[in-house]
Amino acid sequence: MEADGTLRPPTGREAGDGVVQSSASKALAVLEVLSRSQDATVGVSEVAAEIGVPKSTAHRLLKTLEQHGFVGRTGIRYRVGGSLFELAEAALWSEYGELREVAPKPLNWLFERSEAIAVHLAVLSGPSVLYLDKVTRPAGTRLPSRVGGRFPATCTALGKAMLAFSPPPLVHGILDRPMPRATPYSVVHRRQFVDQLRTAAQAGYAVEREESCQGTLCVAAPVLRHGKAVAAVSLCVPTRGLGRAADQRLGSFGRLAVEAAGQIRELLPAS
Repeated sequence: MEADGTLRPPTGREAGDGVVQSSASKALAVLEVLSRSQDATVGVSEVAAEIGVPKSTAHRLLKTLEQHGFVGRTGIRYRVGGSLFELAEAALWSEYGELREVAPKPLNWLFERSEAIAVHLAVLSGPSVLYLDKVTRPAGTRLPSRVGGRFPATCTALGKAMLAFSPPPLVHGILDRPMPRATPYSVVHRRQFVDQLRTAAQAGYAVEREESCQGTLCVAAPVLRHGKAVAAVSLCVPTRGLGRAADQRLGSFGRLAVEAAGQIRELLPAS
């Protein structure tokens, strides 16, 4: 704006910055479409429709991302490229490197002693849990978890274990949103969920029965620092076969999860 109050046209640098920002936003939107796709690949028309640009623009964005390795191509369809995985791995290490570095031994300890189909290490990321590590048997591949992936925190034992030992404002911020239903058994009522958090805080571990994946039961314990959860570990077992000894076995699973979480806490550098 000039001194007399009239608008002046943007300088070349300012106009250029706007173009760069616009192009960057569109490129990020393309990557979001690829990451959300239910299929392994997407076509140019799908990308164009999703981000609201002409096909020619979508094609140009995809080609640019492909040149930098963030997008790969199979025939005429596109998929996530290797550079994106490398970037995601680097991001995980940069923020959660200490946790991932010390976790393998405790996770393997838990895996061997619990005979679980899978054990996990995760942190809270907004309303979701972010999986940092996973040890699994073949049966554990059906679980909706993968390293670097996310899942609604309220549907998981991991999320419950961390929220039970989190500041109230953080818990309220998550529970003020509609609670997702991953399976018919997911808890979607705030009062019931708060009761579960209270039980988890008293026991030191949380339980999830078929709320994230039907046919499985998960038990998780928080990794605590100064009384607050910084991560959690979980073990998952099939519900079939637990039988009448389910409650007794839950207690055993809970103690194992608490022990593994304690091992991780002890291995973390002092802060």
